Amino acid sequence: MIVLSSQMLHAEPTVTFLAHGSQDLRTLSAELWARPRSGAAVAAMPAVRESVQDLLSAPVGAKLVIRYPGGEEGNLWAEELHVWLISLGIDANLMDLRPGSSEPDQIELYIE
Repeated sequence: MIVLSSQMLHAEPTVTFLAHGSQDLRTLSAELWARPRSGAAVAAMPAVRESVQDLLSAPVGAKLVIRYPGGEEGNLWAEELHVWLISLGIDANLMDLRPGSSEPDQIELYIE
């Protein structure tokens, strides 16, 4: 569940990620990513929501690894996800983009 905690008058909404789960590998499919995106839609994607929750509960120094398919398309996908997460309040320094996901149509998310 995602709770957007902002009033319409505020210029910058805050997103609180609420989820359960362990710090496992999560996958974000190209099919899901191809749907229209907004901040709320990206935050509601299960792999994103659960990975961010894992990151927020991880020890200091942990990073969210975004492992993406190689090539230009995979790189663009990962960069867009990265920018969405920054816009939702995740510090860019807490994320690490890496090529080489195990499948060409998915991004893998995990905490390291």
